Amino acid sequence: MKRLLPICIVGILLCTAFGAVGLKSDKETKDDSNLGNRDFTHTVFAEDATATWCGYCHYAREALDVVYTSGDYPFYYICMVDDMNTHAASRIDDFNLYGFPTVFFDYGYNTVIGGWTGNEAEYRTAITQSGARTVADIDVNLNVAWLGDATMDISVGVTNNEATPYAGHLHVYMTEIESSLGWLDTTGHPYTFPFLDYAFNEPLSIAVGGTWTNSMTWNGHNHNSGMGQDFGSIQYGNIAVIAAIFNNTWHQGYSYPPSSNPFNAYYVDDAAGVLVADTGPNIPYNPDPSNGATSVHIEKDVSWTGGGSPGSTITYDVYFGTTSSPPKVSSNQSATTYNPGTLSFSTMYYWKIVAWDENDNSAIGPVWHFTTTDNPNNAPNTPTISGPEKGGINKTYKYTITGTDSDSDMVYAYIVWGDDTITDWIGPYNSGEAFFVTHKWSEKGTYTVQVKVKDEHGAESDWATLDVKMPTSLGATNPFLLWLFEQFPHAFPILRYLFGL
Repeated sequence: MKRLLPICIVGILLCTAFGAVGLKSDKETKDDSNLGNRDFTHTVFAEDATATWCGYCHYAREALDVVYTSGDYPFYYICMVDDMNTHAASRIDDFNLYGFPTVFFDYGYNTVIGGWTGNEAEYRTAITQSGARTVADIDVNLNVAWLGDATMDISVGVTNNEATPYAGHLHVYMTEIESSLGWLDTTGHPYTFPFLDYAFNEPLSIAVGGTWTNSMTWNGHNHNSGMGQDFGSIQYGNIAVIAAIFNNTWHQGYSYPPSSNPFNAYYVDDAAGVLVADTGPNIPYNPDPSNGATSVHIEKDVSWTGGGSPGSTITYDVYFGTTSSPPKVSSNQSATTYNPGTLSFSTMYYWKIVAWDENDNSAIGPVWHFTTTDNPNNAPNTPTISGPEKGGINKTYKYTITGTDSDSDMVYAYIVWGDDTITDWIGPYNSGEAFFVTHKWSEKGTYTVQVKVKDEHGAESDWATLDVKMPTSLGATNPFLLWLFEQFPHAFPILRYLFGL
């Protein structure tokens, strides 16, 4: 608080000099005639530097509240009450403050200093200007669950939709909707959305397509203003949690535009807020598979985290399919899981969840996506080989081979004849198709024929074998006997013995 006295003096001078004449925004030179009709690129976030002793600060608070409650813009604000909270005072120091009140939109993209009856119009201009600027394509999702006794579970996720990695900084501000701690402006009105303390205050680094997530339990009994007040008395229904993402790109800001009291400005890329009250279901979050996941098993169930106001009954509609606008596949289910059945290999699936409560309030989740794993290849089964197991040399014999593949791939055959000759990868043949090969041996002996098959992906089977005996050359001396033995392979055992067959 070493800087409180000089700020008080500056604040008194400002209240005297500018109480009825609001100082202009540093963006006043823009043509604002059509800004109100533009689409917003992001949710705008404002920080109001204020103090309870400041006679004109109530104009700023009142104007911010009117704009916020109008619902005209995607917009959140907080009041940083300098003389009641050291966390607020420290945050105000980041802006090299010139005087109270000053409202910083998107961390100094617009700065409006002074309090007067014209603040509302100035703030609307600042919001529409800030909301029209180009920002990084990120999304922030915030969920808060009330546990009772000033305690909440808080989870936040930030998704990078950019084509490059994202670097920034996250603030999650704990506030009351209206101060219950006696923080009043000079009209006696409680400050609205007074900043209490941070839930998160940390840098972010997010890969392309990635999502940063974190969660924590925040207990008001463990946090205090730094001036003797802890926050254990805050109540359900009067709490707002607000998240803002600040880009790491530096800009020159001025607390007293256009060129006085410089500070380092890091503009806001997105913001989100949750009123811890009966506000309907939570926006579904924490998807499993995670957004952008790859190599997901084809039997995977999808799941998410939902919930809503304490005591409410939440149900879910599930949208799931292979298009970016997936169809509804389940309605009014209470489970936070869904079984889509057996999925296809190497396929991108899209899904989203819409949560409902018993009062027909809904919360629409983002469209998530994941890609299933590639089809795992299985090696073919061991082939079969059949044909004559005995015979004579220099005669051609026919053998039947069958190769099967559990993936129904076509197969190729490789045959080792046992006489230093091979038949190299013939085919392809359909899985289960019988095909024929021929061979003749030129010398007597017993030969082990080996055959294996491979599929279209190169996966090979085990070897199949067949022993073939070529004891003598009957072709030259007794063709009739050779023919006879071939026609009746199991007859004439005595003759076969005599001829060594």
